[in-house]
Formats: sequence, structure tokens, C-alpha cells
Amino acid sequence: RIGKVGVITFNRPDHYNAMDSGMKRLLMETLRKAQNDKKARSIVITGNGRGFSAGADLLEMTGGSITKDDVQNDLFATYSVIIKQIVEMNKPVIAAINGAVAGAAIGIALACDYKIMASDAKLRYAFINIALVPDAGSSWFLAREVGYTKAMEIITGGEKIPAAECLELGLVNAIAPTEHTLQTAMALATKLADGPTNAIGRTKKVLHYAMNHDLYQTMNEEARQQKECIFGYDHREGTSAFLQKRAPKFIGK
Repeated sequence: RIGKVGVITFNRPDHYNAMDSGMKRLLMETLRKAQNDKKARSIVITGNGRGFSAGADLLEMTGGSITKDDVQNDLFATYSVIIKQIVEMNKPVIAAINGAVAGAAIGIALACDYKIMASDAKLRYAFINIALVPDAGSSWFLAREVGYTKAMEIITGGEKIPAAECLELGLVNAIAPTEHTLQTAMALATKLADGPTNAIGRTKKVLHYAMNHDLYQTMNEEARQQKECIFGYDHREGTSAFLQKRAPKFIGK
């Protein structure tokens, strides 16, 4: 944790931060710690070395004897949990995509609330190149950003997508010079951490709810979340600061 920002770094640089079983377990454990750390009011996820993450470790996947059920159970027990942890995190999560991102790691990156991508980084739905379908939620996030037709093109094409195109498609929020990607993400994370993080966390809930429900159901969910915010410290502080014409001092409650 750096100040109010928790930083999670994928750290298998010699393998482009490909995720083996140990790394996935550590990531789940670290995300739980991030959720429970009240002093960490925003989270940054990034990679060490030249890549953000290449996704699943293919050497581990092909080693030993595994069954179809093993594959399905592993996805349920690891990536599904990881994506859910990020989506349901009660604080903003920023992906600092410092380099190449592929495979299941795309799901992790797109699950984050904000994405800052290095100018020379590339995103690749490489599943089709080894005759697989997307997993780790990567199809869900892509389809909702770009629509069915473009998503099908990207997934079945299996080509590298440059950062500039990712920005144009709405897959990332901003592009940063490669050497400043983490610094840019940290600046955003610090700004968010100083904000009303309880309201930000509840905004996440509303938006994810809205993507799967109709207008009237969503307005009911907005009302449920609003009643939890309106009597909070941050709302009172924000209102007072507005009336007194000063900067608010939010505490995330």
C-alpha cells in the first residue's frame, strides 16, 4: 500500500506474468486483503516487466493428466472468483496495462473500473489461435463495449490490437507513455482515493446492475443505493463544502 492506494503487481516477468495455479491463489488472497484494508481506498493492478499478463500458463495447462471437469472446475474456482472480487470491490480498481495483455488476463483488465494502457502495449484475444473460446469474463466485457459484430471479429481474428485502437473502441480510458503508465494510474488512483469512495463503490453496483436489468428495475436499485449514501458522512461533508465554497474532505463513509 502506498498512502491510500493498494498496488497489486503480477510478478512472473520471465513468463510475461502468465498465471499458474500459485499465482491465481495469491491473487485471490491479495484481492481479499485489498477489499478488507480500510486504509486502501483505491487499488491499482499492474505487471512487472514488459507485459501486464499473457493470461493462463499454457505449460501448466498441458502438463499432467487433466479432465474436462478439471478445466471447468478450475475456471469456476479461480478466474470466476477473481473477476467477481474485482467487480464487487467496494472501492475503485484501476488497471495499469504496462505491456502486452492476452487471454484470461484481458478479463482481469477489463473487469477493472478504469484502464490506463501503455502507448506501445497491445491487447490480444489469442484464444482462437489455440482453438479455445474466451474465458475469465473476457467475452462478456468485450461484447458490452463493442457489440456482437465487432466482438466476433476481434475474438475470431486473434490479432494484436494496438493501444490507440483499444482507446478508440472504448476498451480503455486513456493511453500513457509506456514509462509513465504506472505513474499515470497512480495519479488517478490517488485522486479517486481522496474522493467519496463509498459512493464510488455503490456506483459500481448500480452500473453493473443496469447492464442486466431494465429501466424500472435499475431505478429501484439506484434508490436502494442512494438511501445508503444520503445519510453518510461524505454526503454531509460534500454538501457542507459546497455551501461553504471549500474543497470537501471525504473519508469514504
